[in-house]
Order: sequence, then C-alpha cells, then structure tokens
Amino acid sequence: MKAKNVLSLAAQNALPSGIRRMFELAKQYPDAINLTLGEPGFSTPAHIIDAGIKGLKDGKTKYTPNAGIKELRDAIAYKLKKENGIKADPDKNLIVTAGATQALMLAMVTLVNPGDEVIIQGPNWPDYRGQIDMVNAKTVYAKVDDKNEFKMTADVIEPLITDKTKLIIINSPSNPTGGVLEWEDLLKIAELVKKYKIFIISDEPYEKLVYDGFKQKSLAAIPGIEDYVLTINSFSKTFAMTGFRVGYICANERIIENLIKLHENMIASVPEPMQLAAAEAIYNGEKDVQKMVEYYDKNRKLIVDGLNRINGFKCVNPKGAFYVFPNISGFGMSSREAAEYILEKTHVVTSPGDAFGPDGEGYIRICYASKYEDIKEALKRMENAFGTKY
Repeated sequence: MKAKNVLSLAAQNALPSGIRRMFELAKQYPDAINLTLGEPGFSTPAHIIDAGIKGLKDGKTKYTPNAGIKELRDAIAYKLKKENGIKADPDKNLIVTAGATQALMLAMVTLVNPGDEVIIQGPNWPDYRGQIDMVNAKTVYAKVDDKNEFKMTADVIEPLITDKTKLIIINSPSNPTGGVLEWEDLLKIAELVKKYKIFIISDEPYEKLVYDGFKQKSLAAIPGIEDYVLTINSFSKTFAMTGFRVGYICANERIIENLIKLHENMIASVPEPMQLAAAEAIYNGEKDVQKMVEYYDKNRKLIVDGLNRINGFKCVNPKGAFYVFPNISGFGMSSREAAEYILEKTHVVTSPGDAFGPDGEGYIRICYASKYEDIKEALKRMENAFGTKY
C-alpha cells in the first residue's frame, strides 16, 4: 500500500530558485547593490493607478466574466490589430489572465499531456521548466549562446522535433538574454509549425522594450498558423504593473473555449479594477513606455560598455528586454561560483546563469532596470575588484 502522505512529484521535483539563493546571501552585506530581480525601475504611472482606484470606488469589486471584462478585451483587440497585425475577435479569441505566468500555466494545462515534449530555449526563464514539470511533460532545450546572439531560430529547433513534440515556446525579447527574433526568423519558425502541425506559444511580455531601431513583430501575424499559435502577453514589464497581475492570451476560438473552462477552475477571474487599469494603459500609456525605454536604453549602454572593459566579462549587446547575460568564463569558475565571488568582492548581487537552466552555465544575468547611479557604482566596484582590459 502506497503512503498517502507523500507529496506530488511536481512539488518534489520543483527546482529551488538560484535567484532567491543570491538574495539570501546578499543579506550579509548592508551596502549590497541588487541587480537580480526582473522588476521595472519605475512606479506604475499615476493615471493607470487612478483608473484602478476609480474602479474600486465605483464598486467594481464583484466577479467578472471568466474571459475578462468587455472593456479590456476590446482594448486588447484594438492593440493587437494596431501594433501587432493580429486580428482578434474580442468575444472569441481573447482571455484575460492573472499575468503572463498564469497565462502560460493555463496554456500548458490546455495543450500538453503527460509524456509530451515541450521545446524551450536554453537558457530560459525558469518557470517554463517548472510548469512543464507540473504537467508531467518533458523539457527539451534548444541551446543558444552569445555566438548567435541568443537566437532560438528554426535551424536550432527543427533537429529537436520528434513525434512526441507537442509544444514550442518562443520568447522574444528574451528573459534572461535580451535576445530577439527578426521577422525572417519568425517566418522560418512559422514554416516549421505548418510542416509539423505543432502548437507554439509566442511569449511577448517585453515586446515594447527594444532598442537600436529593432522592430518587434508577432508570430501570430503570419497567416496559415492560426490553429496552432498562442500569443501571450502582460502589462507587467511594459507599463511597470507587475503587482497588478494582468495578462492575456490570444488564440483561435477552439483553444480559447477550453482555456476559459480551465481558467474558471484556477482563479475564476481577474479583479475588475486591475483590468480597468490595464485598459487605461493600452489607450493612454504609450508616452510612459517611451520614457521608460529611453531610460533603460541609457542603462543598457552603460552596463554593456562597462562590463566589456572589466576583466573576466564578455557581454553581447542585447536588443530587447532589460537584461544582459554576460559570459563569465574568463573567471575560470562555474556561474554560481562567479556570482558568489562577485558578491563577496564587490557586494553586487547578480543571478548565476545556471538558475536559467543547464545552458545558462558560463554566464550570469544582470538586470539593468535599476537606477543609473546604482549601475554606475556597481561597475566601479567591479572595476576596482577585477581590473580593466584597457
């Protein structure tokens, strides 16, 4: 007889956070500069907060439709058509979720069966692996590195496709690398989807955080893959609304119908005031985003130039998100050892690359959404500790 008090395999196999570990180690240094958490360096714009407050004061405190309120679904459909070239019927092709994290979990439960294979980028956002484990599927890593600017392209993906492959997840701009996929890259990935008839998620929460003239495009704008592609996005990174927990999925009607059924069993609905705030962000938040992107770009240039001067680092210039993923093989240590060594010598907190999967070994992640002066001070400390190349 099996013991009844044994925890689930999903719980037992869940990986501890390598980022959280660095947080704990940093507590011993009162002057630590923390460059780990992927948190926008801005407060939510006041007019967005006001829209949420107004919703609360107007008594918008009840359950909402499982798919989300009509006002927000209309706003999202407007946004997708205008900015992404995606035609979405707000009543058939959209569901509002508790951030992109819940959107991804909801999609995973809807699409993937135990034993299926899911292809993701390596290195990758850790929750992909965690969610795949939770549905008892198998993670297959499409390895990318600084030699190809961390691009998960069709030629990297196709050799990994088997008869067990059920889902591919692409993330452009990428966490943790800042890598992006060009339109030509997306066209070739779309051909794979058509050829193998595999579901694919395009995870796009950093879509507006792009630099050097890069133009973000959406996979779902390519015709012929409507039955297979799910576009996932959120308001967290773009509008500095991480605590609002509002995201969405755009997909065909059959997929959305099933997402809604499962969504009801997870959280039922997202609070209406938060949804009203998200609609405000879509219609009136573009100037706020432009201001943030200009600030992040300034930080990006500072951190890339600074790291490439310091002994031990080699840093690709990312075109998106607000992370750099420098190669630290020059330290002659594992990524975890290097992150701990940097913390010990400089009191600068970074994330070890292996926290983002096995293919992150040899790198660390640094978030440059912090204050400009903090990044400047962090670079100064590292220069003093490790010396410069020139």
